[in-house]
Amino acid sequence: MKIELLKTVLLVFLVSLSLLLTLGIWNYQGNYENSRRDQAADAQLNGAELTKNDLIQPSQIVIHDRDSLMGFTEKETELSVFNDISEWSLYDFEMISEEEEFNKEETEKMIEIIFPTSLPSSQINEVFSTDDSMVIDSKFKKVYLVVDEDVTNQQIVFDNSESDGIDIRANVQNMSEVAEYFNRLHLVHDFTPYLEVELTNNIVYIPTEPNIMGRKFRYETINPDSLNFLEIFFPNTSNVASSPNYEGGEVYSDGYRELAVKGHAMEFTDPTTSENLQDQGMQQQNGNSNIADYLLSNSIEYINAHNGWLVDQSIQYRLYNLNEISNWIEYRMVYDNYPIFSNQGFASMSVEYRNLSEYQYARPLMQLTFSYDRTPTSLMQGEELIKYLERSEDISYNQILDIQLGYRIEQGGQVFDLIPTWIIETHAGWEYVTSDATSASQGGNTNAMGTN
Repeated sequence: MKIELLKTVLLVFLVSLSLLLTLGIWNYQGNYENSRRDQAADAQLNGAELTKNDLIQPSQIVIHDRDSLMGFTEKETELSVFNDISEWSLYDFEMISEEEEFNKEETEKMIEIIFPTSLPSSQINEVFSTDDSMVIDSKFKKVYLVVDEDVTNQQIVFDNSESDGIDIRANVQNMSEVAEYFNRLHLVHDFTPYLEVELTNNIVYIPTEPNIMGRKFRYETINPDSLNFLEIFFPNTSNVASSPNYEGGEVYSDGYRELAVKGHAMEFTDPTTSENLQDQGMQQQNGNSNIADYLLSNSIEYINAHNGWLVDQSIQYRLYNLNEISNWIEYRMVYDNYPIFSNQGFASMSVEYRNLSEYQYARPLMQLTFSYDRTPTSLMQGEELIKYLERSEDISYNQILDIQLGYRIEQGGQVFDLIPTWIIETHAGWEYVTSDATSASQGGNTNAMGTN
């Protein structure tokens, strides 16, 4: 009888202990760190992390020497020259009044640095070497470096492209060294003549004789079905289902977020970005310059978080568009400092923000690797191009915003082809110059590309 009682007590004890342990497991909350943006923090691509200095680079450097207008024959030289200039010490930053407006036509010797998009003036302290006295809230797209030892108050000018924008001037620590550097450029590098083209709201420079060689690239792809890839975008991949879409691609969704993949490009949309009235109020109060800083810093951090920069020594990404109105930022692929364009999403990465959160993210899903030569492509000369655009029935000349010499990227079998092309920007987006513009091959048909 005592043995039966002992068994009963022991059984009750074990059952109670089991209930207590089960209750503890249910209520236990591990000491896990919640990942930013509610996404898996360890999901990564095989790319690199980049900094603002890597991504903020000029698209063009133009040399003004009396009546001559020139650019570097080897376009990648622009990057090493800009690196030299960015190390010169700048000081005494001031706003330029309307009475003292800078007139580049009166300057005989000058280096003009052109960026693809307007930058907030706060980036001057990061891109250039300064004495930290630059606290003026403005923006700039062009930088004029005056090569004249007699000039004392406008040695370098940060030009705001907006008609009512604030221009900023500063001084360079040692102007005699600047003059020596300017003269040495002519001895060290080869130059090609540039043509100045006046558009309705812009002045652009194009080479009179384009010197650009195409290239073919092998590539590696990203598998969108992989768990490591999906974890970048979905907090719980077990809830993700895929289905074909009407464009011939695949759509992945967890019922809220959506990842659309077509070929070697993707677009991720997260409509769960929560309304945050405090953030919206801060955005309106701080103005567009702080919005631009936010877009720049956070988009780089966002892409760095999954090692999303698929680059190598020849293929890089550059900041190419920064729009504070639509809260949208774009980084474009470049080769030898020539921009690359695509109508299939192969050539750029973009992030759109809503309520200070990543709402939409578009990018290519391949990395260009080994390259080799391709057959040269003949292009129109600069003056020939302008005459064609002026008389074109398909393109209204007064609607042209920009003219670029670069590449269009197309897939052909096991390679991607970088095809030299003249490209124009209108309000409809970027377009290639057509192959039937002249008897010379222009690398394909006109195609409106939107922002790609």
